[in-house]
Amino acid sequence: MAIESGVKHMRTPKVRDETSVNEREGSRQAVKDNEAAGLRIREALGDREVSWLSRETGYGDSTLRDALRRGPVRSDVALAIAKALSVSIDWLLTGERGNAVVAVEEADFVDVPEYSLFEIDEQGKLWPLMTTKIRKDWLYSSLGETSGLWIAAAPSRYEALGIEPMTMIFCKDHSPAERLIHGVHYVFRINGGVILARFALREDASDEPTVLPRDIGHDDDQHIPVARIVGLFARPI
Repeated sequence: MAIESGVKHMRTPKVRDETSVNEREGSRQAVKDNEAAGLRIREALGDREVSWLSRETGYGDSTLRDALRRGPVRSDVALAIAKALSVSIDWLLTGERGNAVVAVEEADFVDVPEYSLFEIDEQGKLWPLMTTKIRKDWLYSSLGETSGLWIAAAPSRYEALGIEPMTMIFCKDHSPAERLIHGVHYVFRINGGVILARFALREDASDEPTVLPRDIGHDDDQHIPVARIVGLFARPI
């Protein structure tokens, strides 16, 4: 006759691995952050093709499509995309503008010239009216840019941006080699004068003053882009 043992086999209780749980949560959050960055890239890219971004950055379509879908996973790709789309790397990766404001005694200042929009002709801008020293960290946290900026008084009321005549605006020169960005506001020269208007790749339902690709040129009644409007003196756009 078999004799049963009086020893009971106890199951070892499972211990929750908190480290693994935290790692999984962190991984899921990283995926969400990267996907949000991809969404911001698509937003800034607008109606432009991935092939355009490839030419501007030097990276292949597959790398860029992956960044659009899941966000950039390499810093060099992120920096190249931010530069091509004229956005700050902080906004691209986090959705927030930089806020690295330092103590005034440690701050770097940049000279920002002021020009008259009424004195811009086919030769470009004349001598600056004056130069203002502005904190570099303030420019970066407010506008996402610190170089190549200049200021000017708006020539007229521009309801699309809530601009009254003589409102001071930050501008950045537009190079003929650059592509105009869909949905962005520019200073245009036309028929000897200067206007503010939004550029769009195609007609849409917007009631803003809009310039289309067919309107760009050097003939009469055509618009010549002079500068991109970066922000108002008191706030970014």
